[in-house]
Amino acid sequence: MNKKNNFIIEEEFDFLKIGTLHNKKRVLGIMSNMIKNPGKSILSQSSSRSEAKAAYQFFNNENLDMEEISGTHHFRTIERILETDSPILVIQDTTHVNYHTQSKKADLGKMSAYAKGVKIHSSIATTQEGLVLGVLNQLSLSSDPTDEPSLSEHQLKSRDIEDKESYRWIESFQESMFMMPDDIDLTVVSDREGDIYEYMNAVIENKRYFLTRIAQNRMTIDNEKILSSIKKAKCQGEICVSIPRNSTKNQKAREATLELRYKQYEVKCPARLASNKNIPDSISVWVVHAKETNPPAAVEGLEWFLMTNRPISHIEEAVQQLKNYTQRWKIERFHFVLKTGGCNIEQIQARSMKVTLSLIMLYSIISVFIMNMTYAARLNPDKPCTDFFEEEEWKFLYWAVYKTTDIPDKPISIKEAVKLVAWIGSGKRAPSDGEPGLKLIWRGLEKFYFLWGFKEYMNLTVQV
Repeated sequence: MNKKNNFIIEEEFDFLKIGTLHNKKRVLGIMSNMIKNPGKSILSQSSSRSEAKAAYQFFNNENLDMEEISGTHHFRTIERILETDSPILVIQDTTHVNYHTQSKKADLGKMSAYAKGVKIHSSIATTQEGLVLGVLNQLSLSSDPTDEPSLSEHQLKSRDIEDKESYRWIESFQESMFMMPDDIDLTVVSDREGDIYEYMNAVIENKRYFLTRIAQNRMTIDNEKILSSIKKAKCQGEICVSIPRNSTKNQKAREATLELRYKQYEVKCPARLASNKNIPDSISVWVVHAKETNPPAAVEGLEWFLMTNRPISHIEEAVQQLKNYTQRWKIERFHFVLKTGGCNIEQIQARSMKVTLSLIMLYSIISVFIMNMTYAARLNPDKPCTDFFEEEEWKFLYWAVYKTTDIPDKPISIKEAVKLVAWIGSGKRAPSDGEPGLKLIWRGLEKFYFLWGFKEYMNLTVQV
């Protein structure tokens, strides 16, 4: 990556235009405090009560346009996309942010009959190998399950897509494509919730590819059910995959053999859309079916049904679609960092949803920073650490761990820097340790910046 494409906050927002220069400095100061103290209140992150008060006043400013900040990050994400040779995955998903204990928080929506909060729908960009590049779009949705109680289930399903909450899949996709060059090889990835005819058609109309896990046994123009058909199709080959340990189900890591089938179908437009002249009568898709042949006793075997509009002519292309779908896990990890693994957005105590949503958006950028650093160390281990640390910072990190003034002249690799951050976070230095995870990196960064803040008082100076 070039210097302009790193994740140092000052350079991520170096051309931000948000009112006065004072406002820009305020944003940089707030973001810097959030990186150093993720998950803590604005008061705890600030160096003084006056600084915290200024931060709250900034967020409560009626003229504040947070889209300038998210738009700047969006542009930087596009830059990072252009700097990579990898095909790009845009992964969408929704998470529920629960504020049911915060009765004084204004404008909360009902997520269920028992919980109040907000739904956050995000689209993140990753490389095909899994390096997280940024947030392309983020929507907030509040819904009330008692809305329109007089409508029947059929009437609810028959509404135009624009009137449904599921429209978020189309809206987020369209917003994500803003400024996206036409020649980028890009696939939009979603789970079963993305199995929506209008959404898939919107992707096709924008000359992009979709990849979604099938939720509906759709009918073809030959009156054939796609799931029933693909199960009967000839097996095209087998692949072996590594299944990680599942502590929740008390299942050990294992190797699994999957039979692979793929076939092209012309899928019919649903009957509920028959009167919509803007929707085609059918769309052309390829279905990929992967099924585990001999799962262990008492273990439910893997079985995936995936659908894409990207042509598949040989088994290697089908395997690539499976690999692409496994990267959907990255948005689950993104939500983990946002909610549990560091940023703790469900603990935001701001009284207004305006401030709460502004903080969630900023924490989303912080989450990408943590994820990018973690996965960069695995995928590009020899890259210099200066994509994430200023010169004085990485030298201080080296000193803090090794307790030596013999600092390297050249920047250490990102792999070594992440290892040092993990050591600070865990207090362990076992050579047998595996690759550090997101939670450990968050803890290490928090402790590192704590030391950084006190280095002058502790006489921990490093020559740079």
